[in-house]
Amino acid sequence: MELVNWCQDLASKRWPILQDTLPELKQICARHSDLISFSDLANLCLSDPLLLLDLYRVVGSSRALQRNESIPSVEQTLMLMGLEAVTGRFSKVMAIEVVPDKLDAPVLEAIGDWLGRSRTAAFIIKGWLSLQGHPKVEDCFVAALLYNLPACLYMMQRNELPDKPLLQAVAEVFQCDYSQVLSQFIQSMPLPAGLNTLLGPGKMSKRRQLLRLAIATANSLEQGAWRSTWQVGVEAAAKLMSCSVQDTYMVVVRAAIATASQHPRAIGYSFPVRSLLMLSGEYKVASMKKVASLNDPEQMATAIRESIRHLANDLKFKRVLYYHYEPASQQLKLRYQLGLPENHVLRRLPLALEPGSFLTLLTSKPQSFHAPEAVRLQLAQRYHDVFFNHIGDSEFAIMTLFSGHSLSGVFYVDHGHAGPPISEQSYHHFKDLVTRLLHH
Repeated sequence: MELVNWCQDLASKRWPILQDTLPELKQICARHSDLISFSDLANLCLSDPLLLLDLYRVVGSSRALQRNESIPSVEQTLMLMGLEAVTGRFSKVMAIEVVPDKLDAPVLEAIGDWLGRSRTAAFIIKGWLSLQGHPKVEDCFVAALLYNLPACLYMMQRNELPDKPLLQAVAEVFQCDYSQVLSQFIQSMPLPAGLNTLLGPGKMSKRRQLLRLAIATANSLEQGAWRSTWQVGVEAAAKLMSCSVQDTYMVVVRAAIATASQHPRAIGYSFPVRSLLMLSGEYKVASMKKVASLNDPEQMATAIRESIRHLANDLKFKRVLYYHYEPASQQLKLRYQLGLPENHVLRRLPLALEPGSFLTLLTSKPQSFHAPEAVRLQLAQRYHDVFFNHIGDSEFAIMTLFSGHSLSGVFYVDHGHAGPPISEQSYHHFKDLVTRLLHH
């Protein structure tokens, strides 16, 4: 697809705003002119990037703005237009609606999610610049709000969720960096040229670096704030500002809370703070968002495989086994595993649920069990399960997976022979992960 033509097509249309914004906008515009506050309208625009886009594209073609590359504040923009022009324009704006064959509910939720990330990024850059004592923050605030917009319009236009990370998917469609997509979008709408100075390709000033880090930090929160790959951005920002990492991180926390609590316009505005509340080991995987229940075998298989990879890669368990329950034969059969050698007996050995065995007692109800080395030895001596003969002397954790009142399978994890003990925190994350398989 040709980027210029696509951006021109976007610019030829007037785009709707978020559903929760429209009633308040109509209420403000319905007041007597003496009672309409530009500050109220400005705050409303800043709470919904789509409404902000609708406003800024009116003044974006101004020769003065194109010439000096400034970004007027939202309140200045409203005053430049005048109250009558503003209320006249906003009285005709529409809200996004879920319409069969045009826009599905999951796409609308994803749009709210990405606009919520933009608002979080705006609060982050505002906080970081304030730490530095910068008096001018609104240009970066506005730039952060608009950053994800082309990608959101891309989703809205196609009514589909991309298989890859959204910004990457958009960039690959046009075979260029996302900053080039932004640059062309700003020119085509048009929006104030100063936005290109902050968001487009070009030399990186300290403010631009902080802005990019704020955007990347907000956009990647769902990956898990405990991950070192996410923390690198916060650490880089702290170094740029000569601030402590803790102070830099707390700005992110306050930004996520502000997005969820200060005029949230969509359910997605609560996602950043939800992501921050996730404990180490919790995560969101795109393929798992579609998993509805254990009754869909294909989707459940996908979720289990993702969970196994997560347990091995992020929680560092050396061996991860998933046994599927076969009700006809009253056996557990190994379906998925990581860490077993190719010729290991357990790869082919079904585990019979014999009366009085450890596995029979375990699978009688939804439950989990953590067996340190000494406890594992006692279990092996007491129950004589064939499983204990082949799993080795490792400390382990095990948990059943139920669908309603029916057993679906069993998860097993350990750190291998002579591996480190399973900490209470790791055990908690393991239990939490398996539990959440029931709720995706």
